[in-house]
Amino acid sequence: MSSDALSPTRRAAGRLFPPAPVARAARSQGFTAIEVLIAMTLMIVGAAAVMSMQKASIQGNLDARKTDLANSIARIWVERLQRDAMQWTPTTVSAQNPGGTNLTLAKLLTHAGGGWFLPSDYMGSSPETSSFAFDILGRDLASADIAASAIFCVNVRETWLVQNQLLRADVRVLWPRAINSAPAQFCSVALPDQPEAVVGAPIYHAIYTTTAVGMNPGAP
Repeated sequence: MSSDALSPTRRAAGRLFPPAPVARAARSQGFTAIEVLIAMTLMIVGAAAVMSMQKASIQGNLDARKTDLANSIARIWVERLQRDAMQWTPTTVSAQNPGGTNLTLAKLLTHAGGGWFLPSDYMGSSPETSSFAFDILGRDLASADIAASAIFCVNVRETWLVQNQLLRADVRVLWPRAINSAPAQFCSVALPDQPEAVVGAPIYHAIYTTTAVGMNPGAP
């Protein structure tokens, strides 16, 4: 029977309900192994850069803090030397007896004309003050605590500008290049001008400051 012979009802049903199309298998989508490896490599490189920047930032902040503390310690020691020089008068000292009978003044003048030294004679009896060693917070350390807690070490050098009248005082503050510790006994002796040149010695940061201290000729 031809299609033309179909009844009008069947032709109308065919138009309302067309044949269902044949279902196609959906094509799967995703990333290849090479794409995944490239993404992981970029992520690792970025993470390493962030961690390196964070470490450098932490170390930079710590170095800046220690440098600020070292400058403060140097100023403290300059003030201590200038304080002792206030007692340096013609009646308290002479060329024959540079220290006189004034013990405080003797601390200032005993080392004149020498090299770097630890100003250990400034540390009095208990309670000990004017230490040459300081902890991580910039506090003076007692003798018993220096070996375990010293982070900053002060060296002083005094040379005559005018014999028996005017001194040049150099103050040097040293601290090791470490996160928060120092080698044992590093502050037990005065270190050379270039500690890093000593074989096997740790490398140090250092700041220097200089002042002039002299006799008060007009003082009684």
